[in-house]
Amino acid sequence: MTTDDTLRPYPFEVFRGELPPELLRMVTDRPVSRVRLPDGRATWLVLGYDEVCTVLSDADFTRHAGQAEEPVAPAAGGCPVPPKVRELGMNGQAHTSLRRLAARAFTARRIESYRPRVQQIADDLLDAMEAAGRPGDLISGLVAPLPALVVYEVLGVPSTDVDRFNAWVADINSITAYGSPDAARSVADLRAYLAEQLERKRTEPGDDLLSAWLAAQDGDELSDEEIIGLAVAVLIGGREINSISAGVRALFQHPEQLERLRADPALIGPAVEEILRYTSVSPMFLVQTAVQDVSLAGVDICARDAVMAVPWAANRDTAAFERADEFDITRPVNPHLTFGHGPHFCLGAALGRLEVEIAIGSLLRRFPNLAPAVPIDEIPWRPERINCGIAEFPVTW
Repeated sequence: MTTDDTLRPYPFEVFRGELPPELLRMVTDRPVSRVRLPDGRATWLVLGYDEVCTVLSDADFTRHAGQAEEPVAPAAGGCPVPPKVRELGMNGQAHTSLRRLAARAFTARRIESYRPRVQQIADDLLDAMEAAGRPGDLISGLVAPLPALVVYEVLGVPSTDVDRFNAWVADINSITAYGSPDAARSVADLRAYLAEQLERKRTEPGDDLLSAWLAAQDGDELSDEEIIGLAVAVLIGGREINSISAGVRALFQHPEQLERLRADPALIGPAVEEILRYTSVSPMFLVQTAVQDVSLAGVDICARDAVMAVPWAANRDTAAFERADEFDITRPVNPHLTFGHGPHFCLGAALGRLEVEIAIGSLLRRFPNLAPAVPIDEIPWRPERINCGIAEFPVTW
């Protein structure tokens, strides 16, 4: 870990649902700068749309730190020897081959087949919210349980283990615990648990991702360790979808947009895309590593430097979006970076979109008079988390 106390600490202020105006000005005025993260690391903060696209997609930056430390040893004939265990964070052919196999279980047809079940889970949760009476908490009632129940079902792991997952994910997602022994222990425990689930699926396969990935082993294409790595990525990435609550908050803040959506439910598709573009659920994102010396926006970055590109900031770049700071659910062109960019584009993006669409659409249909039960600026956030999210969201109807 590199510590530089002369650098400005990042985030610049406690996150409460909005990226600070200073940071948004930096998107165009200073798209690449040096900051110090909460864990003490000196890191390049990348905010501009084009620069974020480069960091997320270019082979000069890697999510797999080992690739920035030493090259893959060549085999006879000079061809690189692929690593024994591939990970989604790698670059090059190791990533391409693994992603190709992983994507077989994420076909559009399979994701769309989950729609009735996701709708049923959402309806059941809203039934319980309505029965409990007003005011209700949107987070505990819908936002937290919906993606958790969906991702457990999609992977094929028992939803009865929710408390164990909650504890593991809390450690893994903690800003202050990032890279700590507690976080490492939680990752190890989660991987051990998934290894047990793989053994169960070998004798009791189902219509789920773990079973689909195990089927690929018939051709000796995926190892157990690789499947576990894929499952960890799906669990961590898909268990929380804070864009649901952030989207409802944005609609409350823009009542004219909320009325348009209520009047025309067919706008839910573009509304979801604008929610994903406009809202932020954290000032943080994945920290990557420069593989070699590189220049970005005129700034020289050295090999092995840490680099954090922030997609939600890039989504507000006026060079990429007209009226970037306006919330418009009818925006016709919306190439936002919320699900990433390039070869590491989120595998579960279609499922995430489906959940946001069903959650918000169902909520507005069930409760046409839905309204916040407290002032929006009093809604508490979880700034200690990498994926912050809203802690509680009291609503009435």
